[in-house]
Amino acid sequence: MLSKKVGKQLGHPTYSLTGWLVTKFFKWHNQILEENAVKLSNIQPNDTVLELGHGPGFGLQVASQLLTGPRGKLIGVDYSQYMHQMASERMKEQISRGKAVLYYSDLVAMPIEENTVDKVFHCNCYYFWPDLKAGTTAIHRVIKPGEITRT
Repeated sequence: MLSKKVGKQLGHPTYSLTGWLVTKFFKWHNQILEENAVKLSNIQPNDTVLELGHGPGFGLQVASQLLTGPRGKLIGVDYSQYMHQMASERMKEQISRGKAVLYYSDLVAMPIEENTVDKVFHCNCYYFWPDLKAGTTAIHRVIKPGEITRT
């Protein structure tokens, strides 16, 4: 019973004791993965970068430090309201300056225009996509031709 509850929270954390524990797990386990995904993305100062399933915002925070150009922009998408709120708090300075925008949205419904994203990264989230093909199609829709996703 507990393992089912934790498994569900890993895919869609909520504001609860289990969700809080999952967030601590993310910090311990995912932070290094997200830092490396950002590094492998070869982010340039004026890129538009998208993180899918951004969780509490560790990867967003690292990526934002590389977007130093006037056109550099960071986009985050997460379908957990709890994670969206945590990341919004973590990224409030970048959001207020217009350098970041976060969406509380499903991947397939993300409100991002076609062919506008230079780099996409995500860590440990595609396991929870209800339809892998629809998810990858959504990524293909927003990423510029010739670019790849890092995971």
